[in-house]
Amino acid sequence: MEQVVTGLVELDKKRYQVYLDEEFAFVLYKGEIRKYKIAVGKPLAQTAYQELVQEILPKRAKLRAMNLLTKRPYTEKKLRQKLAEGKYPEEIIDVALAYVKSYGYIDDEAYARDYISYHMASESPLRIRQKLMEKGIDGDIINACLEEQDEEAVRELQIRQIQQLAQKKNHGQFPADPRESAKVIQYLLRKGYAMSLIKDALSADLLEDLYK
Repeated sequence: MEQVVTGLVELDKKRYQVYLDEEFAFVLYKGEIRKYKIAVGKPLAQTAYQELVQEILPKRAKLRAMNLLTKRPYTEKKLRQKLAEGKYPEEIIDVALAYVKSYGYIDDEAYARDYISYHMASESPLRIRQKLMEKGIDGDIINACLEEQDEEAVRELQIRQIQQLAQKKNHGQFPADPRESAKVIQYLLRKGYAMSLIKDALSADLLEDLYK
């Protein structure tokens, strides 16, 4: 059954948003509008519609995905969002994602592993986990990648991070009273460090070295 073109909205100097039967369908270039004889109030031939959604738009979405991935790595969620910003229909985005995944161009597990490796020296595992979740990485994948890290090495990194943050927060000065100490501890807790680790990092012996 042919669908009727009910709207052509100029997106920019080169492209139009096309509406079929009162619903947004896709974005086409001006040349394509002319080629397929798309005009408001006229039906879009079924053969033209099939060519657009099965050939033209999937190819364009695949190329867009590939171009994005040449600039930096993306998680599946973030790449989906980026393609959606280009106003590709959901089913076209699914095709593009399946294509790049089939070649290993997006791999959430590899992304998580690289992210953890790069950020572990400056952020707490909890904060890293939160950021990866925001990027759409599955929690089980994050946990598995975090568990690959050497436990003692991670602990030593966190100890140093806590000490540096505590010193920076208190302007390099030893906390003058319990109230100041409490502020520093609350600050560190918000950064995602466990209380037990904070206590170890800011123990009396370590504090002496930190503030001498």
